[in-house]
Amino acid sequence: MECNRGDRVQYKGPGLQKRTGGIQRVQGRPPQVRYTVRDEQTNVEEQIEDRQIERAL
Repeated sequence: MECNRGDRVQYKGPGLQKRTGGIQRVQGRPPQVRYTVRDEQTNVEEQIEDRQIERAL
């Protein structure tokens, strides 16, 4: 799934928990895209891969 900075997404975090967050940064090009996402509940930024994103909100 291709996403852009500012998009809200649901993704799989550590332990495969479903999380919601906003994309802060996009790095790389398909198929090696990585995103920096700020978790809405914890307000912590984490690096995720494209395959971890389940859907855009």
